Amino acid sequence: MKKQFLLAAFSCAAMYSTAQIVITDTVIMGPGYANQIWYSLPHDEMATQAKNNWDLAFRTSGSMGSSIMANHSGGGTIWVYPKAAKAGWATLDTNGLSTWEPQYNSETEWTGALGRYANPADAFDLGWGIYDMGTHYVSGDSVYIIKTQAGAFKKLIIDRLASSTYTFTYANIDGTDSTTSSIAKSTYSSKNFGYFSLDTKTAIDREPATEDWDLVFGQYATGDYASMGIAGYTVTGVLANDTLAVAKAVVDPATRPTYNAFAALSFSSDINGLGYNWKSTSGVIKDSNVYFIRRNNGDIWKLNFTGWISGVSGNGSAIFTKEQLTGTSIASSTKVNTTLTLSPNPAQNGTNISIVYHFEENVNNAIVQVYDLMGRVVMTQPLDSNKGLHAYTFNNNFSAGTYIISIVADDEKKQQKLIVQ
Repeated sequence: MKKQFLLAAFSCAAMYSTAQIVITDTVIMGPGYANQIWYSLPHDEMATQAKNNWDLAFRTSGSMGSSIMANHSGGGTIWVYPKAAKAGWATLDTNGLSTWEPQYNSETEWTGALGRYANPADAFDLGWGIYDMGTHYVSGDSVYIIKTQAGAFKKLIIDRLASSTYTFTYANIDGTDSTTSSIAKSTYSSKNFGYFSLDTKTAIDREPATEDWDLVFGQYATGDYASMGIAGYTVTGVLANDTLAVAKAVVDPATRPTYNAFAALSFSSDINGLGYNWKSTSGVIKDSNVYFIRRNNGDIWKLNFTGWISGVSGNGSAIFTKEQLTGTSIASSTKVNTTLTLSPNPAQNGTNISIVYHFEENVNNAIVQVYDLMGRVVMTQPLDSNKGLHAYTFNNNFSAGTYIISIVADDEKKQQKLIVQ
């Protein structure tokens, strides 16, 4: 990372008085885009990991709490076995593999290839398994074939998600070297995912705590080139934490440095709000694009990409300016525990929604607020401010869309995304 302060200006608005400092920063992924880099807008780089040291990522928090991602950045691929369900484990063969359709992670939310293809008509189908209302377990019902980062082909079953622990079995295609491993959500409770390498048979703690990063630079698969016969083309770009919202404006390049009219834009929670299209396929920066990012505490930041050095012939660098437009960043919480869960999520209009939260100690004032993606408060209610575990239920009468549920205690916040269908 290389950082440069360009200028400072002071502005006063009705609600804010913020020193606006424009900073030029560079995130370097390395030759061949070798690394993933997690980035905080106020604190710069937070973590760097090799892009190819994992095969599966298990969701440990958030609304998509049973989703499993596959690593496509280093040539990894995953297919669901089309010839038989779980019972076909012993007789699995790869005849016809070249004609099978690979499965890919979502580009718009942190939903993995194992989870994204659930039957929408079956509320209990989670893609790789079926949820049991009696036991509250998810039992695997599918067999997968996965090409690992090392290029090995293995068969895989996610056996179950029980008591917040994923158990999964993998082996060579011929059944040799069969291994059963597990990932406990509690081990990575402050993070979005716990990672696993099938090649080394090890769990990997790769990413920083969810509240410590905003963007991740690296490679991912896109379906944008499907019309060219490339269903999962690998691109290099930027994905956003699902606690953020992003808006984009296309302006005259001459006005881009001073364009700050974010209030007129629609913010989206899609994680590819920045994506890879801030540069052309030949690597030329699109200097008419302006991006505004609303962080989980409501702060608005502006980001302009200004340069790009290819990782094929260079060091894989994204160069950009960043500027905080509104708000003062709120320090990490010391009283509000990281536990904040919503159920159900997604939810139907008119249903009751339960919020479970935990205070490490008594607080003087606690409220729950609901924001829409324009930043408007659509609900505010007081909460129990005593130390301990609490549950609060409210009727969801919101229109279909995405909302941010925010628990505020003594000016400290914890937030979670709610989807209303």
